[in-house]
Amino acid sequence: MKKIIFVLIISFISFQGKSQKFEFDFMSSSLDETILKDHQYIKAHFLGNDVAKKVKLIDLAYKWEDPPTPTRSTPLIKIEKQPIYFALKKVISPKYYKKKIKANAITKDQAIEQIIEILDIALMIRYQDTDEFENVLRNLETGDEVVDVFKNKIELLYF
Repeated sequence: MKKIIFVLIISFISFQGKSQKFEFDFMSSSLDETILKDHQYIKAHFLGNDVAKKVKLIDLAYKWEDPPTPTRSTPLIKIEKQPIYFALKKVISPKYYKKKIKANAITKDQAIEQIIEILDIALMIRYQDTDEFENVLRNLETGDEVVDVFKNKIELLYF
């Protein structure tokens, strides 16, 4: 009997963890694209120029270069909030949406709208407390899971 109660309590706790929503502040200032005027080259994306700009903003927000030192002749690329960045890479990859579009699971316009929404959220949460959110992202293996978390488990608070 004790084992059954223990299993029920554990399953209830794990269910609560999976159904939790993450609340982040809406920050329109983080979506400003004026920084891109300083960058001559923005890598093309098959979903279009708007997506390519957002991907570049993600790279600028989450990656930075540690300059060379006397003991290291090349710069190091540092990535802040790695679970978020690498989860985004699963859906930024052209392979993910090409497969979805080819299978008629989503149209190209829906894919563009979806990825821009996900990238906007990632840009807005960059400077917020995301420790619990990062823990959830660490356990995701597919792009579908990443999309589900970004679309259904995040609530933006407008103030």
